[in-house]
Amino acid sequence: MTSSIRHDRRTWLKSIGGSLLSPAACLAAGSTDKPPLSPKVVDRWRRHYAEELFGRALPFWDRHGIDHQRGGFQCALGYDGQLVDSNKFHWYQGRGIWVYSYLYNHFKNRLPGEQHQRTLSIARKAASFWLKHGPDKRGWWPELLSREGRVLQPFRGDVYSAFTTIEGCQELAHATDDDAMRDRSLRWLKQAYAQVTRRDYQDPYARKPGWRVQGIWIYVLNCCTQMLARRDDQSLKAMADTCIEALLERHHNPDIGLNNEFLDHDFGRIPEEANRCLVGHCLQGLWHVVKEARRRGDRGIERTCHQRIRRHLDIGWDHVHGGLCEWVNVGQFDYEWGPQKLGSQTIPLKMTGEYNYVKSFWALNEVLVATLMTYELTQTAWAARYFTMAQEIADRHFSRTAHGQASYRLATDRRFRFVPRSTRQDNYHPLRRLMLNLQALDRLATS
Repeated sequence: MTSSIRHDRRTWLKSIGGSLLSPAACLAAGSTDKPPLSPKVVDRWRRHYAEELFGRALPFWDRHGIDHQRGGFQCALGYDGQLVDSNKFHWYQGRGIWVYSYLYNHFKNRLPGEQHQRTLSIARKAASFWLKHGPDKRGWWPELLSREGRVLQPFRGDVYSAFTTIEGCQELAHATDDDAMRDRSLRWLKQAYAQVTRRDYQDPYARKPGWRVQGIWIYVLNCCTQMLARRDDQSLKAMADTCIEALLERHHNPDIGLNNEFLDHDFGRIPEEANRCLVGHCLQGLWHVVKEARRRGDRGIERTCHQRIRRHLDIGWDHVHGGLCEWVNVGQFDYEWGPQKLGSQTIPLKMTGEYNYVKSFWALNEVLVATLMTYELTQTAWAARYFTMAQEIADRHFSRTAHGQASYRLATDRRFRFVPRSTRQDNYHPLRRLMLNLQALDRLATS
């Protein structure tokens, strides 16, 4: 890694924060903001979130998506929970381990004794199943397993699953007080970080080897923050510093006030990518930086992130039909957007213009976390307004509750008319949003 964090980080932070936006650049003017969330509204959202998490989402996964016999998670599910296929994709194993370990570590007061222990049992059994298959001699895990654990697709270079495994195993290590697992996870993180920062690394989402991908920094920072909250380690701090610099300075394009998803290896702008922004990823990255800044007590970084969260929402939100646009390509009015692949599902929606109006549920979950986190820290009306609008879209257009199902649509078109056949349910982004936001609402209710 040739880039290192500047010794005087506040110098660049001040420069990028001070010139971020002119007041006229914000589309959501202060005069139109609704009042902040009242105690009555906070209590209503608390009850709503608790019911969605404990009354619908978790029972759905318990019945349909967890292999209670062998361990692990099966996410190829229809809207009714029926298995589309029984294979186990690598990303979903580490993510599921994290979800159930996090439930055990943070929701004892909301889970009866037997149910509380059951969450830990699910995480342990999944980890036991998954860790039988990796890391291999090269340090990686297979990409697809059968239900029984037969390798259907060996490792082909997708390192993202390593970060999900690290995240899950660290949270499980805390639940079980397993120092050996903590230490192994740190070694895995260092190896994965070294791999994805190589000049010849081919990210599965990048068109050319060596390209820097914003998503990588999000994964690394997420693992670092989780570990640093429980252990002091200089190598973790150095990685976290590099991630913060990448997300706040390197990927941020001041010409458009948005983050670019792709840069060349030396952090230069790629001409064909310089005006493109994957909005949900930017919001996800920014709230992860807020989380690390909050852990450090760095209010300057927090303020910059809050400003940029609003900027990305003001530009990326569909102010006509609601919801977050998938991509923005500023000034490219004739740009042709091809079909999009979300997980195992191809979304056959084609459009032309600056905006890719595919509406993704994973991205809306990031809006909900980013805005409620911002509101909790700032009490600003714009954050409450975006949170409320996003929650309405989630409940009205993505939740299948009105159809008597506890599942979600994962993607749709601009006006929410496109209803694809469900071939996958997400065992991470919705559950993480429900847990993190329920904790935030609990804190708001008692503050």
